[in-house]
Amino acid sequence: MEPHENGSCCGGHAHCDGAPPPAAAAAAAAAAAADTSPPHAADTEVDVSGDGGVIKRVLVQGTGERPPKGYEVEVHYVGKLEDGTQFDSSRDRDSPFRFVLGEGQVIKGWDLGVATMSVGEKSMLTIQPTYGYGEAGAGGTIPPNATLKFEVELLSFRAKAKQRWAMSVEEKIQAAADEKEKGNAAFKKKDLAEAAAAYREGLAFLEHSSHWSPQQQTLKLSVEVSLRLNLSNCYLKTGEFAQAIDEASAAIKLDEKNSKAWYRRGVARAAFGLLDEARSDLAAAARIDPKNAEIRNELKKCKEKLEEVRKKEKSTFGAIFAKAALYDEKAGVRNLDRCPRVFMNIRVGDKPAKRIVIALYQDTVPRTVENFKSLCVGDKKGKEGNVLSFKQNTFHRIIKGFMAQGGDIDGKGGESIYGPSFEDEAFIDKHLHRGQLSMANAGPNTNSSQFLITFGPTPHLDGKHVVFGEVVEGLELLDDMEEVPTDASDKPEVPVVIEDCGAL
Repeated sequence: MEPHENGSCCGGHAHCDGAPPPAAAAAAAAAAAADTSPPHAADTEVDVSGDGGVIKRVLVQGTGERPPKGYEVEVHYVGKLEDGTQFDSSRDRDSPFRFVLGEGQVIKGWDLGVATMSVGEKSMLTIQPTYGYGEAGAGGTIPPNATLKFEVELLSFRAKAKQRWAMSVEEKIQAAADEKEKGNAAFKKKDLAEAAAAYREGLAFLEHSSHWSPQQQTLKLSVEVSLRLNLSNCYLKTGEFAQAIDEASAAIKLDEKNSKAWYRRGVARAAFGLLDEARSDLAAAARIDPKNAEIRNELKKCKEKLEEVRKKEKSTFGAIFAKAALYDEKAGVRNLDRCPRVFMNIRVGDKPAKRIVIALYQDTVPRTVENFKSLCVGDKKGKEGNVLSFKQNTFHRIIKGFMAQGGDIDGKGGESIYGPSFEDEAFIDKHLHRGQLSMANAGPNTNSSQFLITFGPTPHLDGKHVVFGEVVEGLELLDDMEEVPTDASDKPEVPVVIEDCGAL
């Protein structure tokens, strides 16, 4: 059990037995100032309180100064009753205990005893009831008027951390760097949860930094990129690939020449099955760091997987579309005339632009519809102040008999009006026929601005991609799009561009 829990057997929370006894309060002055006298030698016995209430016997001599009042100390301890019954141990939890010395966060026996210790010192503190839990005891494990014996080792001490709001910019950057080191130590011990928590805490110190000076921004950038890359790596190890992609993407926005950022996002995208995007990321990493064998090997594996998928898709799609009659289910009784509509004027190669009109399923997926409609209108701005719009955006992937994919409005995966991504809303409508629109994504709950227009029934997308509309005018334009020649990556060899778009 944790040492700071009220009513628990512990290293002594001060409020477990109400107000401290007068004798203990008077003796607290002994620990009020830093003590620079030499460390106590092993086997030395010290009457810390001066009245026999707290006796320290040194087991292992420490080194250096003793912690001043108001400093945060870190200790390991084992607590026992006089008869040898153990009631608490930080060592059993493999988690050191921290408290601020002299501020009443622990029993007085601890405040007094630890104040006399040097770093590395291990001592036995024998604490009488007046400096422990007194007549009340603590919970069911420490009886009333109990004499306590604590084996305590002082691991370190440092100035008490300030509240975040009270820190200077330099202190925040240093605190973020400290959390990074703490996370790295946890990562080495394979404690991924602790590591990720430290990295997130480090990032919190770097928030609200828009007013920082250019020099401070430079210092912040270096620390933030490292924190995000390390956090992305944690998420990769725990299989949280969407979060890994988000953190790596954030690192890329901060430093586009960072090969690790492209590599991490590529690995995460590959794990999600986004092999095209993964190959693009890994190729970018290889261009930045061409001698990195790990990057080259991952890129090679990705290309091999992609080739396998292409072969399977061609055979699978052919079989599916040959049996399209199996998917003749009607899309319910929705009245498309009452659905909100948007238009896109799309140019294929050198041909004049043609218009498609899209009816949006606002009755089932209103948030998804609002996102798409707003991107057609261009009435919202992104996090960096850029207009979020499909205008002049290209379709970057076309597979004949399957779909056309567009909406990567920033060339980095896109952005929704709700932020980098938003959750899947509903999977009510199915991919039943040609000309339906659904969200492209990087896995569950990772919708942004990218979307698909289907060239036929695609039931294998059901439950994975949110259907939000269908083309109701201009379906013949899909014929032109479907016949566009593409390269081995399904990238159109002639531009397919949304020249204009908006609401009707």
